[in-house]
Amino acid sequence: MDIIKIAMFSYADINNYGDILFSHVFKHEIEKRIANVNIDFYTPSEIELEGFYYRSYHKSKVKEKYDALILAGGEVVHLFEERTWKPIYEKNNQKVLSENAYDVVWDWIDKDSSFKAWLSVGVRPFGDKWDDDKINQSISDLDYISVRGILSKKILEHGDYEEFNDKIKITPDLGWIFPDYLTIRNEVGQHYKKWVFGSKYIIFQVHNITDIEAKNISDALLKFKEETGFEVLLLPVIHLWKDEKYLELILEASGGEFKLLPNNLSVLEMLDLIVHSEVVLCSSLHVAITALAKGIPAAIFNKWQGTKLQDLYGLQFRSEYLFSDSSDTYSVLSRLLKEKQTSKSLHIYADFMKAKLYETFDEISDKIIKNKS
Repeated sequence: MDIIKIAMFSYADINNYGDILFSHVFKHEIEKRIANVNIDFYTPSEIELEGFYYRSYHKSKVKEKYDALILAGGEVVHLFEERTWKPIYEKNNQKVLSENAYDVVWDWIDKDSSFKAWLSVGVRPFGDKWDDDKINQSISDLDYISVRGILSKKILEHGDYEEFNDKIKITPDLGWIFPDYLTIRNEVGQHYKKWVFGSKYIIFQVHNITDIEAKNISDALLKFKEETGFEVLLLPVIHLWKDEKYLELILEASGGEFKLLPNNLSVLEMLDLIVHSEVVLCSSLHVAITALAKGIPAAIFNKWQGTKLQDLYGLQFRSEYLFSDSSDTYSVLSRLLKEKQTSKSLHIYADFMKAKLYETFDEISDKIIKNKS
């Protein structure tokens, strides 16, 4: 059988936990199903990161024949170049080769390839950036579209509650198989013990909080630590927005009672720490999904409760674990602990989501092979 060539597009170059792991799990799942395959990874800027080389995307670079072009993972389907992508790449001093950073989402869809897909992506409300021609043409030209929640689907369906385009599928977020990647690599338990010495612990992460909110959160964590005996690990994961500076505020307010982890941990180190925690409270979607994928109760504190967060907790029937008031921190932690002790549904739900995601990879792999032949 001839080698199947695939181009995968993502935003791994912004050095964000979930965006990096998308490439890793995608590569593994495709290689598991397609014997002779070569995958090139494209991001807006060129970078080597966590063992992967990412080519800087430009349409001229995709002139060679690919059997499949696939955008995989992330809340990346939108047109907010000036509002979102440009500030990010300027902040990091990263050179975007194409005209726009969002070209890795939209620009290649009219290229000649036997299979073109958006896989388990999130869609932001377009607002004043809605472009009927671009969006409708993309939906028409793609061979496969799956979004990670009902709100993303409705956005692509023009916000029409009664419209139903059966081409736009709903599949789980790629994060539901992040813990399995740790197992595949034989690295379960190989990292977290560097930071924890025999004690049970919880993971906490947050960004964009005030001094007052930091004090509220610190008081809640101190009370929870005193009652349970659990250590509190503060885990920076959003390097772009320097969440460690907000975690430092919480650490300072606690009088040094918590452990602030380094802000340069690898994604595998972070993954191992998350899956061995008792409960997780964070502002990161993919930190929460990682925990939930292991049946570990997780809640999200975020003052912006966008579509991706509402989708996650709405589809889990756990909307009470998405909150925006720092004074609720202790009560949410207490509910998480009770859920850990009494609920079996998280493990059942996680198994279901993983099974559905593996079925999705089976489906797209079969389509790629069929279209190649």
